[in-house]
Amino acid sequence: MSRLIRVLCIATLIGVLPVSSAVAQTTPAKGVVGYGVDLGVLFPDTVFENTLTFDGYGEYYVTPRISVRGLLAWASPGVNGRTEDHFRQVKLLFNGVYNREYHKFRPFLTAGAGVYFVRLLFEGFDDPPGETRGGINLGGGTEYVLNKESAIKAELRWDIVSDPPGLSDATGATLTVGYKRYF
Repeated sequence: MSRLIRVLCIATLIGVLPVSSAVAQTTPAKGVVGYGVDLGVLFPDTVFENTLTFDGYGEYYVTPRISVRGLLAWASPGVNGRTEDHFRQVKLLFNGVYNREYHKFRPFLTAGAGVYFVRLLFEGFDDPPGETRGGINLGGGTEYVLNKESAIKAELRWDIVSDPPGLSDATGATLTVGYKRYF
């Protein structure tokens, strides 16, 4: 793991440590639904280049502190040294999220599992068939609450994806920033 990713992981964990429960009036109530979009960077296995990633998600609050989230993400990192070739990744993830509240900040931890649809894309050659892999993910981040209906979210997630022998590894870290809306 590179030094930058280690530093980002440590900073995120420090930011989501349990904090005082001096709760503001922005805590989502049971049954609230949130949805949002994220833009960020995928730091994949060293065989691939860092790349842009897009996420869209929906979240349901089971309690004010616990929610379940479904997330659909897309990224297409280039192969190191051959940026015309790509390793497209589409992720369908399901997570549990635990949050705390400290004034306008809502730090959270997340863990879950999902399905990773991956495919190597070669410029000028027939592409091999795509694969469907299973994996788990762990992460954390914080939301900055703008008002009762919206927040800005930053998250660091580590995806650990099954890696059949001889095939490309889809494991990596993702750092995203996005907008979340509640209704």
